[in-house]
Amino acid sequence: MLFGKKKKIIIEGKEIELQPKPKLGLFTSKQNTLPNKPAANPQPFKTNPKMEKQIQNNQIKNLKTSKFKLYLTGIGVKHKGLESALRQQGVKENLYEFVKRMFISSIILGILIGISVIIIFMKVLTTPNSLFISILLGFVLGFMTFKLGFESFLNFPTHKGKRNTKLIDKDIIFAASDLVISLRSGVPLYNAITSVSTGYGEASNEFAKIVNRVRLGIPLVDAIDQTIDESSNKSFKRLMLQASVSIKSGADISVSLSEIIDDLITEREIELRRYGQKLNVLAMFYMIFGIILPSMGIAVITIITTFVSIFTVNITVLEAAVVVIIFVQLIFLQLIKNARPAFAT
Repeated sequence: MLFGKKKKIIIEGKEIELQPKPKLGLFTSKQNTLPNKPAANPQPFKTNPKMEKQIQNNQIKNLKTSKFKLYLTGIGVKHKGLESALRQQGVKENLYEFVKRMFISSIILGILIGISVIIIFMKVLTTPNSLFISILLGFVLGFMTFKLGFESFLNFPTHKGKRNTKLIDKDIIFAASDLVISLRSGVPLYNAITSVSTGYGEASNEFAKIVNRVRLGIPLVDAIDQTIDESSNKSFKRLMLQASVSIKSGADISVSLSEIIDDLITEREIELRRYGQKLNVLAMFYMIFGIILPSMGIAVITIITTFVSIFTVNITVLEAAVVVIIFVQLIFLQLIKNARPAFAT
């Protein structure tokens, strides 16, 4: 074929015309010149009805689980400080897992109390509607137990953290003073922290966390910073934060810690003075409402009832008065205990 003309050849006396070769352009490949094959008819994918139903059930189940998870997580978020309290207490569960476990425990406790109440009242009551009354009381008391138990379980880590904070405040100054003495005598900081990691109650447990992290291979500064983030005690945070800053800046750690200890001692003296002022007021009210009024009140009422027959002072009235007096005494004792500084408990 020359200049795109068709070429003819003769085979066995027959003239056959050859087709010209297609030209290839810059953007034309050999694959594009091949004839297109007819596409096979795609067969529809047949699904099993049982499989489809199982998939739908799984989707509904996952949706319900996600809603339940969001509900429990929302309850945990409403309790401020719960997640940090769990981390401080060393609980490895996340917020959802802890709330879920407390929710299940509260349900079990409520069911047990409800069933117990139903059984007891069915044996005690003899009325015709004893079964209905027993079931109603069991349901009400079981539900109240569930609500109160669930709330108490969720608040337990926070209350325990506050209790540990008070116990740390009780011994933190003594442990810090021992730490400063060790540093001034030439002992390295890690060895000094190791020496106060025992013997000072809950305060030693905070220092022991630093020692354990260092033994796991974490640098001392990083171990101190991580322990500061997890601790809930302000005094310990101030001391260790100053130690961390001194290490990073190259300053004398013993001097910095001594200044923080002096500040803590001054703050505690101020708190003790405030406590003394509160105690004077509470003691005055205690003398009035806890001693003078009950004793003089009973005497005056006894004398008045001899002239005016309003009611008679008998054993039942005196027993009720004793119960009220004990209740007032407990209230004042609780007020005095709550007013006491954390480091004086």
